[in-house]
Amino acid sequence: QDTLKQLVLLSALFRLVVSQGDDQKQSRRSTGASETIETYNQFYNYVDLTRRLQALAQSYPHIASLSSIGRSVEGRELWVMRITVDPNKDTPGKPKFKYVGNMHGDETVSRQVLVYLVEYLLAKYGEEDRVTQLVNSTDIYIMPSMNPDGFEKSKEGDCEGENGGRNNARNKDLNRSFPDQFDGTTVSPDIVPEVTAVIKWIKEKKFVLSGNLHGGTVVASYPFDDSASHPQQDFYSQSEDDSLFRYLALVYSQNHPAMKTGWCCANL
Repeated sequence: QDTLKQLVLLSALFRLVVSQGDDQKQSRRSTGASETIETYNQFYNYVDLTRRLQALAQSYPHIASLSSIGRSVEGRELWVMRITVDPNKDTPGKPKFKYVGNMHGDETVSRQVLVYLVEYLLAKYGEEDRVTQLVNSTDIYIMPSMNPDGFEKSKEGDCEGENGGRNNARNKDLNRSFPDQFDGTTVSPDIVPEVTAVIKWIKEKKFVLSGNLHGGTVVASYPFDDSASHPQQDFYSQSEDDSLFRYLALVYSQNHPAMKTGWCCANL
């Protein structure tokens, strides 16, 4: 029950960060030598993203630790910010949660929003009770960009994907390159090293819940059970945690300014 409350709270905080990003123009996020001003009006390229994450980890070492879980095809680090009390050690029983953004390189909003979420959690720790409770009791992992190569190819204003930023540098769709027992998908470290790194990461950390953020439509998807004993189509193959996943999707949608109205993207 406590873990569920923490996860719902983290989902709600994500929505809060999105709304604040729309409203605020400037906000001081870090302190000391790496103090910066967040303008909410530009996308960070790989170099800027790296510098920002490194500065944040340096400014908040008691609750933040930056590491890379691997490298992209073109050698860019797959950065992950870990946010929790004593971030350089594991505490038995503390639930692990992860957010992953920018799996499709040209779906860029999630990349920025996750940076804002990192900034918010770090800056508000010790000031806001709910943030402090989350950081004290949850092991939070945030990967702003799973596809940094695709992001670098993308061009702002290109809504049709003409610059080829959706896929990785070997033109593979990372979202469709994870193993699947039905369609025979296999993973090659040379072709999709990003996927290989994430699979290894997931196996090592045993996350209790995750969120993968995309762009281009308004929908909250949740896992299903693809057990070989179930029909491949025309069958609602619910997972053991189906009620939890549906509840979290409902909470998110009811707090989303567009989703709760029932409008689709064409109406916005």
